[in-house]
Amino acid sequence: MSFKFRDPFPKEEPKTYEDWLKTVSDKSYDDKFNRPDWYSGFTKGRNWYDFSNLELENVLVQKAFGEALTLRGATFRDVVFEEGDFSRADFRDCHFINTRFNKTILTNANFEGAVFENCNLNRVNLANANFCVKKIEETVVYGISAWDLKTSESSIQSKLVIERTYGFYSEIIAEGRIPMMVDDIELAQFIYYLTNHKKLRETINVMNTRSVLLLGRFKDGGLERLYEIREWLLAKNYLPMIFDFERPDSLDLVEVIVTMGGLSKFIIADLSGPFVNTELNSIASLYLKPIIVFHTDDPKRAQFDFEQKNKYLHSVSFDGSSKDLMDQLGAKVEEIDSQYQQFITETALRSDQKYLEGRENS
Repeated sequence: MSFKFRDPFPKEEPKTYEDWLKTVSDKSYDDKFNRPDWYSGFTKGRNWYDFSNLELENVLVQKAFGEALTLRGATFRDVVFEEGDFSRADFRDCHFINTRFNKTILTNANFEGAVFENCNLNRVNLANANFCVKKIEETVVYGISAWDLKTSESSIQSKLVIERTYGFYSEIIAEGRIPMMVDDIELAQFIYYLTNHKKLRETINVMNTRSVLLLGRFKDGGLERLYEIREWLLAKNYLPMIFDFERPDSLDLVEVIVTMGGLSKFIIADLSGPFVNTELNSIASLYLKPIIVFHTDDPKRAQFDFEQKNKYLHSVSFDGSSKDLMDQLGAKVEEIDSQYQQFITETALRSDQKYLEGRENS
C-alpha cells in the first residue's frame, strides 16, 4: 500500500492587485478599501497576494488585513492606513509620501530600503520589524512601539516628531511653529520621557532601583566575564549596563562612566581592569553608591580614596572560577538588597545635612 502525502504548501501563481480588484468589482471605489481582505494563504504567515510595485494614491484604507502581503517597491502618496494588520508584510524599497499609519500592526514587517517623507506613524506597532530604511525624514513617530526594532547605522533619520498629532510635519511648520523632534526612531520614546518631568522622575527611579554598572577589563576574556555577569543579573530582573558602545560626542570616557554610575543602584567592578581605580574614584567624587569589587588573591590590587568613607563597599576574593565568583556575588547582592532602604535613608540625611551646612555658610 502506498501513501500519498498532501503538500502543506501547494504551489500557486501569486495573485496580483488586479486579481484582487476583480473580487471586489461590485463595490464602489471607496468601499473597496473598507476592511479589504488582502490575505490569501494556506497557513499563517503565507500570503499569495503580491502587490509589488503598486502605486496607490489618495486612498483611505480602513482595517485592512494584509498579513505577510508583498508590497515590495510600492509607492504610497496621500494614503491613510487606519487600524490595519500588516504583520510580516514585505515593504522593502517602498516609498511613502504624505502617508499616515494610525494604530496599524506592523510587527515583523520588513521595511529594508524604504523611504518615508512627511509621514505620520501614529501609535503603530513596529515590534521586531526590520526598519533598516534608506531614509525617514520629517515624520511623526509619536506613540510607536519599537521593541526589538532592527535598524541600520546607514539609515538617514532626521526631524522625527515626538508630539501627539495626527497631522504632518509640513502642516506643523505651516502653522509657524517648530515641533519637538529627534533624529533616531529608537530614542524617540526615551527622549519624550525626558521632556516630561513626571516621567523623567519615574525613569530615574527605575534606573536607580534596578540598574547595575559593570566595570572591568575587556581583553583576555574580561569582557566575556562581564557579559556572563550581565546575563546573571538579567535573570534576577536587574538592568546591567556595560560601556561597550561608542562614546557620545559631547562626553569624554570618564564622564560617560560617571553618568552611568549615577543612574545605577550599585556597581560591580573587576579590579583587573586597568582604569577601574580611576573610574570608581571619579564616580565616588559625586555619588555614594554600593560597590562590589572582585579580584583573585592579589596583594597589589588597587586601593581607593573612598574606601574608608563608603561602608557599602564590598570586596570579593575568588579562586578564578565562574562558579565561585557568582556564588560570592550572589551573597553580596543579597546583602546590598537587604541594606538598600538603610542606604537610601542615610543618603537622604547626608544630602539634607550638606544643604543645611551650605545655607549656614552662605
